[in-house]
Amino acid sequence: MKRLVVWLMLALTLALLGALWLGSWLLADPGYVLLVHGQREIETSVVFLVLMLVLAGAALILLTLFMAPLWRFLTPASWTGWRRRQAAQRQLQQGLLELAAGHWQRAEGLLTSSARRADWPLLPWLAAAVAARQTGDGDAMRAALAEAASAPSGRLPALLLRARIALYDGAPQRARELLEPERKRYGDSPVLMNMLAEAYGREGNWAGLCELIPALRKMEVDPILSKKLDRREYRAWLGRMRQAASMPGFNNASQRRETLARLWKKVPQRLRTEPALRAQYAGYLAQFGDGPTALKVIERRIGKDWDDGLVAVLEAIDDVPPEQLLARLEHWLTERPGNQRLLLTAGRVALKAQLWGKARAFFETAGHAGNAVALAELARLLVALGERDAAAECLTEQVALTGKTLPSLPLPRKKPALAE
Repeated sequence: MKRLVVWLMLALTLALLGALWLGSWLLADPGYVLLVHGQREIETSVVFLVLMLVLAGAALILLTLFMAPLWRFLTPASWTGWRRRQAAQRQLQQGLLELAAGHWQRAEGLLTSSARRADWPLLPWLAAAVAARQTGDGDAMRAALAEAASAPSGRLPALLLRARIALYDGAPQRARELLEPERKRYGDSPVLMNMLAEAYGREGNWAGLCELIPALRKMEVDPILSKKLDRREYRAWLGRMRQAASMPGFNNASQRRETLARLWKKVPQRLRTEPALRAQYAGYLAQFGDGPTALKVIERRIGKDWDDGLVAVLEAIDDVPPEQLLARLEHWLTERPGNQRLLLTAGRVALKAQLWGKARAFFETAGHAGNAVALAELARLLVALGERDAAAECLTEQVALTGKTLPSLPLPRKKPALAE
């Protein structure tokens, strides 16, 4: 590029020097030119003649530049191309209207014809692929998408439409296989990245989704979309924890605990404060025989952000003395004496400690507050204690409590009692 600029500057300098030399030479001796035609003679200076020739050449060049497009427009070939483009435009418009109206076959025919005539056939080919899919013609759909991909700038739109169709057809694995190889090339496309995240979510590839979300977060500037992304990330980590806990191939519970502990360290710090995610992690620790750690996980958070789901995990802890758990629950009850979830959990832990009186008191308090599960637990305990009449009253109260949530439906009338 620099060499070209140097040559242009040199040529311009030489032209100016030549023009100055020619101008000084003509001014020193303008000379004359004599033109004779029949009886007519025209005499002029050489300077004037050179000037006229230069002006005539410039006018000829300008006339050629202006007339060439007009000449091309007036040729038959130009009119044929113009009519072809106009016909393609009309077919595209009509095809899109038919597509919107649900006339798939007519839309496909019009759009395919438009694509074969249009200068830029990407849009009609994409629309034709949609119409072909609606008619169930897979071969025509794939052919239209192949044509769209070969159009200028058509690779990405055709790819996105292929992936979207795969998602609509319930084939997230196929969508992922289409999108993943193109991530390096089109990784700056929010549409592609969000579609890939959707494919991961539908496929249950929670690890892939968790890895993808930080890149998506850099693209989202809309607060509403950012909140949706937060919810998606939260569900992804819940799914990933659940998947790790149930993954086959582990020989013992300690391997599962170690895997979950490593995974918990990868969870973003702001998500570790989510009660449901923390309760899930603590519940898995309790399930796999690490009750003390589960209890610590709960106690670290429940004082800052109370959640009934965290309390319920204590029911699953079997390797911590139930008296120790009950003491912790009774302490929390002094702060929240009417919490039904806390009362129900305290009652169940009291059963593990074989403290029947305390369990009965906890269940009665929760049951009278309207907890149907606590009434069922109380009835079971009363039956075991031999108090069948009291247990029947609890079950009757439970049925009445549950019936309040049932829909209003016709029931048989009571039959009148027969006179003796």
